[in-house]
Amino acid sequence: MKLSSANYLDFQAFTLAEVLVAIAVAVMFGIAAFATNERLLIALKSQKETTAASMMLQERMEKFRGLSYSNIADQNYVKTNIVQVKTTSEAALGNLSETITVSAYMNTGGGIGNYPSDGTHANEWIRNSTYTDGNQLDTNTSLATDNDLLKVDILLTWTSANGRTRTRDLASVFGKGNIGP
Repeated sequence: MKLSSANYLDFQAFTLAEVLVAIAVAVMFGIAAFATNERLLIALKSQKETTAASMMLQERMEKFRGLSYSNIADQNYVKTNIVQVKTTSEAALGNLSETITVSAYMNTGGGIGNYPSDGTHANEWIRNSTYTDGNQLDTNTSLATDNDLLKVDILLTWTSANGRTRTRDLASVFGKGNIGP
């Protein structure tokens, strides 16, 4: 008795090589998806840090804008009321270093200052992990009497989520008519 070929079941399947190629493609897709997600998270954290730095600079400068001219020029007043006071937005910044400089912008004779290249001194502080309450780097006790305009520079430096060193700065000029408390 002969069986016809119609009675035999025709089995067709993927070969082992085809299955391995499909698994490799799926794994590569998964790795690419995770790598993209990681880059996105780093970019979001970096943007969060940039926003925090901008907010910190704005918060510091608003403090200065609320001071009188003589208080801005007073090294002890600035250290106690601005340098030693932490801002609300600095927590997001890793390894933060803040430098605040109050320098002469225009002296009483009308000359424009160019600190530090003009040889003058300024009130300058640095606040970082080593000096949490600030360390005065330079001093000028006659800023208020010798100048009609003062320049305030604030420089922030921090280590970003991706390991890069980032900086942000803000400067403003204040005159003797500056109204404060």
